[in-house]
Amino acid sequence: MKLAELIITEARERGLRHFFGLPGGGSPLDMMEAGRELDVSFVSVAHESSAAIMAAYYGLMKDTAGLALSVKGIGAGNLAGGAANAYFERMPVVCLCESSPMPVTQKEMVQHCDQAQLFGATVKYQDTLTASEAAVSVQEAVFQATDGRPGPVLLNLPSDMGLSECGDPLTLKTSPAASTPDNAQLAAAHEFIQAASRPVIIAGTDVVRAGAAKELQTLVENIGAGVLVNMDARGVLPESHPRWAGVLTGNYSPNIIETEIMSQADAVLLIGADSMMTHVPWDVDLPTCELSLRPEYETLSPDPKVRVNGDLKETLKSLSAHNQPGFSDDQIQGIRRKILQNFKRPDDAQFAAQDVIEITRAVLPAEGVLFSETGAYIAMLEHLWGVEDPNTYWGTTGGRTMGLTLPAVFGAKLAKPDMLAVGIGGDGSLLMRLGELETFARTGVVVPLVIINDQALGTMKSRQKSRGMPEYALDFHPVDFAGIATACGLRGVTVSTPEQFEDELKLAMDADRTTLIDARVDAQAYQDSFGPTIGVLA
Repeated sequence: MKLAELIITEARERGLRHFFGLPGGGSPLDMMEAGRELDVSFVSVAHESSAAIMAAYYGLMKDTAGLALSVKGIGAGNLAGGAANAYFERMPVVCLCESSPMPVTQKEMVQHCDQAQLFGATVKYQDTLTASEAAVSVQEAVFQATDGRPGPVLLNLPSDMGLSECGDPLTLKTSPAASTPDNAQLAAAHEFIQAASRPVIIAGTDVVRAGAAKELQTLVENIGAGVLVNMDARGVLPESHPRWAGVLTGNYSPNIIETEIMSQADAVLLIGADSMMTHVPWDVDLPTCELSLRPEYETLSPDPKVRVNGDLKETLKSLSAHNQPGFSDDQIQGIRRKILQNFKRPDDAQFAAQDVIEITRAVLPAEGVLFSETGAYIAMLEHLWGVEDPNTYWGTTGGRTMGLTLPAVFGAKLAKPDMLAVGIGGDGSLLMRLGELETFARTGVVVPLVIINDQALGTMKSRQKSRGMPEYALDFHPVDFAGIATACGLRGVTVSTPEQFEDELKLAMDADRTTLIDARVDAQAYQDSFGPTIGVLA
């Protein structure tokens, strides 16, 4: 079997039917041809960073690692940007980069650089493929991309090796079973909980990975905890539950949910919490107990009084033996009501971001999935968009980044065409990914794309204002996004009232092609609303 065939065969055996990238001569063409012959379609995209993001979310939906392809040099550099997205969002992707032939030792040439250093800060694993060890390298790359907390990996494919003879693919490696919690650590955790009268739980996605959401809810109810969740753990506890308080962003500033509830707590129990999911280092003067799925994971709090490593399901079952009052439901909901005052719809706005969120939540069925990115609306989504089940809300988390919605929802919908989904993004982010609208049209991926448009980088304009700076350099020239979408072969519409938006979103949900809805919200009201959502009330 040739090397390109091995890579594609292995991908197909894992359930992949697409891979993403931009073509080039040499081994990338060999990969494309192997994909054609083995019915794993190559999707050419507008930019390699989009390819990595699309592949990551495609792989996520297939419960494996996606595959992204680039040429060497600048192509690899562009793909590295997408790998950074996958790193910060904890998404599984194999970045397959053409590289210079193995005998080359010259440091500087056309399209040649040290790709290991280029990707080094963000990938979990990297290797350069050889004919003799290719099967082992591919097996290890896929394992590392999907094991534990997922992430990107790099495989360099020398440009002259695509047609080299090699062995057959190896079977997938499986992750080891979680370790049994240490009895002494578990006893210390029991003592910690027994001493807490008003505990706050911070839950992370490792609870979902461990299949322990049910056990988490039992513990929450038995010890009377208020619950915050990591940014990537929406739905780990149903957000209609009276003990759900909100999303931990790790800012610890005044007038936000995490600060308010922890000011009334006397202990914090972190369960499967991810140390990446915080904007600043831990800044809470309360005793902490961390339950971690693996001993190598960094703690979110720097010096936990107790740490228990191992099987979260088993640990939570043991700790659920407690029965103590904790916070009352009314206390938690009172804190939420206080903070939600900062998210009120602007009275003088004709069309507000709050309208977009409320209407979209009502139109999208309960099982529908939302994809989003950063923008002045991001905190609104984290407070106003209720999530009942894991894996139904994919916003930006560790990356807190623009330019995510389009490639993310594209990859996900290509993997699961029947999934009900909506993408919500901003005008600045859309400008970063305009070329991918053609990719939606060419592939036939169908999904409503809602663009909250204030004709500016509204988040940064709000931050300028809050720091007493003059408005400068952040307004856009008006852009006809609906016209661009139509020119690319999609359906494009512009709306400027809640009624128009609701009508067009309902049509988009039933359309036979992707609809881009340019939602022209009241710019000043939108920008002014950002500060209060992050606790800036003056």
